[in-house]
Amino acid sequence: MASVTLKMRSNALQQRVEVTLYFPTDLPVETGLNTPKGVLYLLHGYTNCGSDWLSMTAAGRYAADNSLILVMPDMHNSFYADMVYGGNYYTYITEELPAFLHSMMRLPTGRENTFVAGLSMGGYGALLLGLSRPDLYSAAASFSGAVDVQYMLDIANQYPQAEAACADMFDAIYGQHVTVPPQYNLLALAQKAAQLPKQQQPRIMCTVGLQDHEPYFIYEQNQNFKATMEKLPLAYHYMEWEGRHEWNFWDRSLCEAIDYFLDNGYAAQKRQDWAYKAQTHRQV
Repeated sequence: MASVTLKMRSNALQQRVEVTLYFPTDLPVETGLNTPKGVLYLLHGYTNCGSDWLSMTAAGRYAADNSLILVMPDMHNSFYADMVYGGNYYTYITEELPAFLHSMMRLPTGRENTFVAGLSMGGYGALLLGLSRPDLYSAAASFSGAVDVQYMLDIANQYPQAEAACADMFDAIYGQHVTVPPQYNLLALAQKAAQLPKQQQPRIMCTVGLQDHEPYFIYEQNQNFKATMEKLPLAYHYMEWEGRHEWNFWDRSLCEAIDYFLDNGYAAQKRQDWAYKAQTHRQV
């Protein structure tokens, strides 16, 4: 396996940017896994960076098990948007970066084998990309995602900590407004995607921890999103289990998402591995 960090100049962002890639292509030929089967974009959360996926989860091992190339861009605190007071991050990740990777790294571009997933802010980003650009991604997964930003903004004034944090996050992104623009509202984008022909629709997955509440009410946001998605003719898979806003939850979520993307029983296999109880033998 190979991990590569690229530094490039982005025209969309007018600055140098960094993206980490993971190639599971140096495995023995006899394993049959040395030919990539797809590309998975992994999106980081607020205050994080792309390479956190490799240092904080088993993303590399999961990718190797499934012959997936990982693309992990640094997107700062952009919420994956073309910001009012900041860079054009949405344009960068949907247009410039894929074109660059295809041209320089020969990464495949086929929709059916291209997936996107993310945690927290990146969970929002993954669904934003999947729902707004289903021509690029066949499936998207959100882990503990901020999937109903409007709800978070509306409720923030009841909680001083959340109100200050939301102002810091969203003033630069949307401007000083209390309404999320339609092009960044996941509920509106889901309704639009549902009008597409079935073969052009993205498949959507969400996971959330049962204890993921204040200060951003991630669990509540996901319940709101779930209520909308279940009324739409879109492929939607929802999972919840005990957990908070943390890496152990996101590691397991990634395993479940890869299974959802590839439909290969991988998550069931890993759950069996995790449940294994070692037997020890003591010599007398």
